[in-house]
Amino acid sequence: MNEPDKQESASIVKKASSSRAWSVQSLAIEILSIIVGVMLALGLSEWNDERKHQAQAKVALQNIIVEVRSNIELLTYIHENNAATIAAMSGEKISGADTERSFIPGLQLRDTAWNTLLSTGLSNYVTYDTILLLSEMYSIQGIYKQTGVQLVEASMNVSAYSTVLETEVDNTRFSKQFIGYFEMLNTIEVGLLSSYEQAAEILEAQKY
Repeated sequence: MNEPDKQESASIVKKASSSRAWSVQSLAIEILSIIVGVMLALGLSEWNDERKHQAQAKVALQNIIVEVRSNIELLTYIHENNAATIAAMSGEKISGADTERSFIPGLQLRDTAWNTLLSTGLSNYVTYDTILLLSEMYSIQGIYKQTGVQLVEASMNVSAYSTVLETEVDNTRFSKQFIGYFEMLNTIEVGLLSSYEQAAEILEAQKY
């Protein structure tokens, strides 16, 4: 091969090598661009999901505030009634209307909004202190309602026993037998009302 042919071959090889190096560089840039684009898309999606869940958690807490305020109204009435009932059972001097009262366990107290917050996973977007506050409050409510259920069941057993024996329930004896349970529930009501008020004030102060 003569000298001009050698130079031409070397030039062709050099151009091919240069072209191949540029193709690899372009491919690397393109792959990097795709990776960056995917990461940005995922980051934006996560950010949108975070905002969406935060908004849903805020609505859930607003529902809890409404639920707590409703429970306060109901339990306040129940507590006043039960306190008067206990006073009548204890032989205290009360008005004639109060002597007709009967003890009411607050089984109607609601926890739907709280259970919804937990079951949907939105509690993950609420601060630990808020979850702890609500957990303690609803725990007291659960104890109160469970104790109320046990009292109702015991009362029904007494009534059923009297029916079987074809006798009337001795209200005086009944009152003496259960007044300790009534007083315990009445004490729990005081603590629960205090817990309700504290939770409602803190949540409302946080402007949920």
